[in-house]
Amino acid sequence: MRYAGEIGIERPPLPARRGAGPSRTAGVLLALAGATCWSLGGVLIRITEGIDAWQIIFYRSITVLIVMGAWVWLNNRGRLWRTIHEAGINAVVAGIAVGGAGLAFVVAVFYTTVAQVIFMVGIAPFCAAMLGWWLLRERLSAITWGTMVIAAVGLFVMLGGDFRPGEAVGIILALYSAFCFSCYSVLLRWGQRTDMTVAVVWNAIFLLIFSGAVLLAPIPLREAHGVVTLAIGWQNLGVVVVMGAIQLSLGMILFVRGSRAVPAAELALLALIEPTLAPLWVFLAVDEEPALATLVGGAVIMAAIVIQVVFGARRDVAPPPRRRHKQETLRRKTT
Repeated sequence: MRYAGEIGIERPPLPARRGAGPSRTAGVLLALAGATCWSLGGVLIRITEGIDAWQIIFYRSITVLIVMGAWVWLNNRGRLWRTIHEAGINAVVAGIAVGGAGLAFVVAVFYTTVAQVIFMVGIAPFCAAMLGWWLLRERLSAITWGTMVIAAVGLFVMLGGDFRPGEAVGIILALYSAFCFSCYSVLLRWGQRTDMTVAVVWNAIFLLIFSGAVLLAPIPLREAHGVVTLAIGWQNLGVVVVMGAIQLSLGMILFVRGSRAVPAAELALLALIEPTLAPLWVFLAVDEEPALATLVGGAVIMAAIVIQVVFGARRDVAPPPRRRHKQETLRRKTT
């Protein structure tokens, strides 16, 4: 693995952590709670009535901007602008990337089943591995190559099942969402020495401007436009506020807090509760039953992710070869 300093990327100094982190048990519970919040996205979209993806994104972004802006301010003792400045351009690009992922996800749900969208977005870890190999020169293990092949088989099963021509748009958008989230993951590696929750603030700003332009300006992406499109009804507004405050903001806060006490590999495993629960919530709430091919293909993809997390964790135990060589040389000089 090559580190950021070796490829010309400078990182700001790591800020000191304030206060003790949670215990390991508390960290696991926090991470599970955060991923469970994320799993509510599909069912919350389904229970809205008479509004489209752009209206959902607009009001959800306003909520996220308020909640996450307040969180960054409180978590950094009022030093909001300094924290945003320290995160730099990396947080801006990361925010746009995760914003693109969220935008594509919401629109995709309007074209195909929630289960198919969720399972396809589940290939994001493998996309991140490929981007890490390309951009960061991180070497891919045989396990990673093997699990990516397994995931590809799962995708093939899903696409070869009860497929309808109208679902093609949803499938493409779901895959694009996975790619954007992979870019976000790689950018988080570059900016891990700063408060990267700032990226979520930038994400909300980006989506707010973009969706606002679609709703208010005469853009071909939507037939109706103008101030009248901002009226969505109190019931829909309540659902979208819950999406922004609970499903996204609270989920992110809980998961990040839990990450202080739980190893990265175990965190990835705990996050798998999201694609596991999302189709269940939709089935229970609106009786949307996914096709058998979607379930089988999704199970194959989930198996690939679990294999990658479990066996890939062994690579985190030993330092990279180059770093290990430096450690051995230093040890010889001191003995």
